[in-house]
Amino acid sequence: MKKKIMLGLSSCLILAACGGGGGSGGGNTSDAVDSVSDVNVARSSNGGSATSVHNSGTAVNLIDGNSLTAWVSNSDDPIVITFGVVENIRKLKLTRLPSPATLGTDPDILIELSSNGVDYTASNVSVITGGIACTSQTANAEVMECNMAERPTRYVRITSQNGRAYDFLEFEAIARK
Repeated sequence: MKKKIMLGLSSCLILAACGGGGGSGGGNTSDAVDSVSDVNVARSSNGGSATSVHNSGTAVNLIDGNSLTAWVSNSDDPIVITFGVVENIRKLKLTRLPSPATLGTDPDILIELSSNGVDYTASNVSVITGGIACTSQTANAEVMECNMAERPTRYVRITSQNGRAYDFLEFEAIARK
């Protein structure tokens, strides 16, 4: 009898340790401790900050998570989005009010990344070639989006150029955390 009780007790302990069996709370859960997910590290609620000489009071609107607010750019006055630490960015997305923008060697909207705030490299979502390669991208009158290999980044600089100005609604920088 003692062997049967011990065997039964051992089975219950093993099931409980593995997340299975015995009772209404058993089964697998999706709340794994080491789970990994994509996080918008640019969002102000996640520690991102945005600064610009032009319209400095509304710069945070670009990263507030609210598509009803905007930051209005001025030609050649960049906005810089800063993360609390260097992040491995794998996706960029800039949403704006519908407006055409020229891309290529002299783009109307230039998106650049830096790990140190001094040396910037352009994303191919704006310059098309010669910059940080996009594995897939979207560029239309409202969205500029680039999926890319992870790149260590702490600063993103967005500059309207060629005498153009835009109403930028949201910027996202996605890192896997």
